[in-house]
Amino acid sequence: VNVYSKCELEGKRRLWETLRMSKGGFGRGAWCVIGDFNAVLHREERWGVNDITFHSSSVEMVEFEAFVNHMELEDIPSLGRKFTWFHSNGISMSRIDRAMVSDEWINFWGYPSLWILPRSVSDHCALLLRHNVVDWGPKPFRFKNHWLQNNEFKVLVEDSWRSQQLTGWMGFILKEKLKGLKGVIREWNKEAYGVLDSKIMLLVEEIKQKDLRGEAFVLTEEEVELR
Repeated sequence: VNVYSKCELEGKRRLWETLRMSKGGFGRGAWCVIGDFNAVLHREERWGVNDITFHSSSVEMVEFEAFVNHMELEDIPSLGRKFTWFHSNGISMSRIDRAMVSDEWINFWGYPSLWILPRSVSDHCALLLRHNVVDWGPKPFRFKNHWLQNNEFKVLVEDSWRSQQLTGWMGFILKEKLKGLKGVIREWNKEAYGVLDSKIMLLVEEIKQKDLRGEAFVLTEEEVELR
């Protein structure tokens, strides 16, 4: 079950009750509940909030823990980093995204690991739940929308399509032309946007390092601005 909880307590209570009712209807089984719960189970999962703000969420923590216990779920410890959400002020951060599984799920799939991945423009980090390493084969081809804004792209596609002279039944010709076009586009993308892709990767790594530093120390105004 993928969840996204409301920020206010009443919205969270409705979500918890809905999941309780779902379990009552479906019964025991292999349950995996993952997503943004907008709540924490322990005080150390919030950083950079004052005591007044945290005291107001103590009731929420108690109710959230009661929900987890009622659902008979086990919270999967996170790897990679401590927090999953970062405020733009560079001070406040919390672990409000998590994955929880039932004993039946563990018995079927094995005990999983939960990785908190680096973030880019979002204030949340993506979660990766894995129970073993799977080889999915060659990297799939992904179309990038910004290609359509480049005038060279249309010409490239048309030239590649016309240059491929094939014979056979139409399904075979279409498959082979798309296969050939894929290789041409990949090479063009590497030449036209290779530097941009590398820059994006470097920026994501810089954000990751700033986030990790912010988990241990208070960032300076300059570091917050850079992030």
